[in-house]
Amino acid sequence: MSARAGTPPLGAEPQLGAGSASLRRLLASDERSVVVIDDDPTGTQVASDVELVLTPERFDFGAHFDQTTRALYVLSNSRAMPETAATAWLRTIVSRVQGGASTSAREVAFVLRGDSTLRGHVFAEIDVLADPESVTLFVPAFPEGGRTTSGGTQWVTIDGGRVPAADTEFARDREFGYTSRDLRSWVAEVGAGRPCRIVALPEIRATRGATLQEALVHAAAGTVVIPEAETRSDLELAAIGLLGAERAGRRVVVRTASTFAAIRAGVRPRTVTRLPVSGDGRILVVCGSHTAASSTQLRQLSVLVGVEPIALDGRAITGTAQRAVTRQLTTSLRRRGVAILTTPRTYERTVDRGEHMMRSLVASVRTVRHAVDVVIAKGGITSAEIARSAFEADVAQVLGQPAVGVALWQLSTPDGRLVPYVAVPGNVGEANLLADLVVAARASKRG
Repeated sequence: MSARAGTPPLGAEPQLGAGSASLRRLLASDERSVVVIDDDPTGTQVASDVELVLTPERFDFGAHFDQTTRALYVLSNSRAMPETAATAWLRTIVSRVQGGASTSAREVAFVLRGDSTLRGHVFAEIDVLADPESVTLFVPAFPEGGRTTSGGTQWVTIDGGRVPAADTEFARDREFGYTSRDLRSWVAEVGAGRPCRIVALPEIRATRGATLQEALVHAAAGTVVIPEAETRSDLELAAIGLLGAERAGRRVVVRTASTFAAIRAGVRPRTVTRLPVSGDGRILVVCGSHTAASSTQLRQLSVLVGVEPIALDGRAITGTAQRAVTRQLTTSLRRRGVAILTTPRTYERTVDRGEHMMRSLVASVRTVRHAVDVVIAKGGITSAEIARSAFEADVAQVLGQPAVGVALWQLSTPDGRLVPYVAVPGNVGEANLLADLVVAARASKRG
């Protein structure tokens, strides 16, 4: 199994922050239950030993809060929705969480988890939780994935070098594109001109988070406060600043990438070197992501494992077409132990076409799920829909990370099986990532 530059090998320990006694004390003294609302399923990429609610419309939040005060992740998948639907759905989730918490006299602290490359319904969703006196803490840094914030700019590591997020393919997203390099300008561009304060990294480090606390406490209502960060330790200091500001009585809406969400929730990453594979160890790889990285990883996977992807053709998959795909998947699983299902690499991507293709993916996977022992899903929306619609799972247990930036869940299927489920963000990983994950799954079965 190869290890590429910039991507630690499977089994390597992720870099953890040094930790802070002050942060631990603040978290221990905070009696609120933290609920992380995730706009796609990749927010668990630095979390472990936590539940991810896949179907919040069916989940019993009251029973959850009756049993524990532990943090909970809730999938909204709102990045896949139009803005109006996304904000309405977020309001519904918040209402259901608050209703469940009230039956147990629990107070809840919400965290909105979003994308480290600045995509999503960022400010529309912030406004759902905001009030006339609140400020926003926006934390886009995700150090484990090479996403850092410094010099007033969000940076993305590509091929070992740092590139402003505005110069990447993510900024050209059809739904969430932007042009501004400077984060103040980005807030003005995407956030309708709201005031913005950036807290410089040297100040955060020198004051152990106190400068951020002061910025949050004294900022005018509606201000977006952005702390710079390059490491997990920097984000731990930012958490100290947040908790200090809240203790001082400031109402703060938190929108953040994965690492800070996990820190605030009190959960840590855990490297998983062996997947809990059972049965015959048959692996299904499903890719709905269309990033350049995803296409490269698919090509490498096909070459290195000797399995050709089965690509849906973009048309409705019913009847004869559906039976043909099912036969191909079944044959590949039986003969090779691996099947690869993808959407077309090139087609006109619109919201309607995306929904159509996802229905086709779900329908195809559902026909073979009984024959699958491990799933590797590439793409945030893909990971969510295959888990809850094709495998009909309501809750996922987050076990840890088989690779940096990649989440391992365990799903309970309707037939009573426990299926390891690897959720791989579309924008994460170098060329061999999918191939390395397949190799790891195979090795887990042999062991």
